[in-house]
Amino acid sequence: MNKKTVDIMDNNGQELIANPAVKAGNLSMFSLLIAIFAYIGLIVSDPATSPFYAIESALGTVGYSLIVPTMLFVIAVAVSVSLGYIAIGIRFNKGEGGPGLIYEMLGVKPAMLAAASLIQDFILTDSITMAATVAALVSLGFTFGVDFGDYSALVDRLGLALIVGVAVAAVMRLGDKGRYIFALMTFGFMGFVLYTVFLPILPNAKELMPIAHDINIPDHSGLSGFAMIVVILFGAVRGFALLTGFEASVAGLSHEEDKPQWARIAMGVGTVVAVLLFTSFVTYDIANTTRILELEPSHKNTLFNLWTRSKLLPGSFGAQALTLFSVGILLSGAASGAVAGSGMLRTLVRSKALPPYLSNPNGIDYRSIFVVHGLAILITLGFGANELKIVAFYAISVLVGFLLSLTAAVKFAFYTQTYYLVLAIPGLLMVAFALVVNMGRYEGWVIVGLGIVMAYYLKKKWVAGGQQPISFSH
Repeated sequence: MNKKTVDIMDNNGQELIANPAVKAGNLSMFSLLIAIFAYIGLIVSDPATSPFYAIESALGTVGYSLIVPTMLFVIAVAVSVSLGYIAIGIRFNKGEGGPGLIYEMLGVKPAMLAAASLIQDFILTDSITMAATVAALVSLGFTFGVDFGDYSALVDRLGLALIVGVAVAAVMRLGDKGRYIFALMTFGFMGFVLYTVFLPILPNAKELMPIAHDINIPDHSGLSGFAMIVVILFGAVRGFALLTGFEASVAGLSHEEDKPQWARIAMGVGTVVAVLLFTSFVTYDIANTTRILELEPSHKNTLFNLWTRSKLLPGSFGAQALTLFSVGILLSGAASGAVAGSGMLRTLVRSKALPPYLSNPNGIDYRSIFVVHGLAILITLGFGANELKIVAFYAISVLVGFLLSLTAAVKFAFYTQTYYLVLAIPGLLMVAFALVVNMGRYEGWVIVGLGIVMAYYLKKKWVAGGQQPISFSH
């Protein structure tokens, strides 16, 4: 990519902002605002739950004494990452997401690798949240009550996974009405969680806490200097689950082409800002409560469960409402992954990098939504609806997408003299470090290898389609 090419694209981008190519049609201002909030509510559902498992994962590395500074460091990285994604949301707001900027700055091959990684990311997001919903239902006592011997638990999980998958598909098939249902669940969950954040810790909280025996929380209270920095860095890598959701905010917008550009920008950038603000407030309080009470999460009593017990009286309205909305937001998270993933599929179909039968160009693209969701259901069943097994693969796909997008954002900063994007460099360096650390596991090589194969196929299909200008760039 040379400077001249970028300048031409810049001019096109400015012209689009001044004269939106897509009109609002008959949508009223009130309808547009409702649509914006509904979109944000759907897409933010996945990262809204991330503080719980991000902190729980980091705790096993850094211990109680360092969990607060570790998560504050992760929040700082999230701020750095969000700057790049705000810029992407302003410039690429028709479902292109990070690959749009990567295509301009780094070329077609990295863009295809990013697109492949993001398709993996969104499918696995859908799969993980369905598996987590199954875990939540099992913990609430939902079983089929049929004795299959040693396989009873597995049969219950697989049966519930099928029911959850069909239920999510059915609600998504309602179109905008389904989106409003999922958004209501998300905002309800976020509202009750923020309410809980500002509640004091119960005086008898320690007496209400179950004791875990299946985990080992290290004691690093005596560390200082370089040793402490190293532990925080490696703990931050485990806590990077907090960074989910940025790419989804600008990848699912291909279904919003009936909205004017300012509305699409508000949806994409609004989701990034909502993710950042919500996760920052909640992460600090959960980390601090974990430190004060020395909470010991386990498979049976997650950090979310322990934290709510420390703030909400058992059986109270707040506790019961939060339980209800917790299941609802997990279902919404599955839909979030399906919608964002289908947006990327639709963009690739328009570019002739994928076959046209994977997407419907008219109206809501249910075809690509159900392709993504169907694959997610198969993965969920294949892993026995065990979210802990799926998440190891998911983390790598997220980091590959982040690495390429932030690299492109930094290069874009110098090409266009958008120097505030230089602040994305710390996020880029930490993402690179996290990716290197995670490549020590076989899951990393599986995901990266699969991503390369997918990128090769996308590039080959794009060339066969005539190498026409990729619709990433509009």
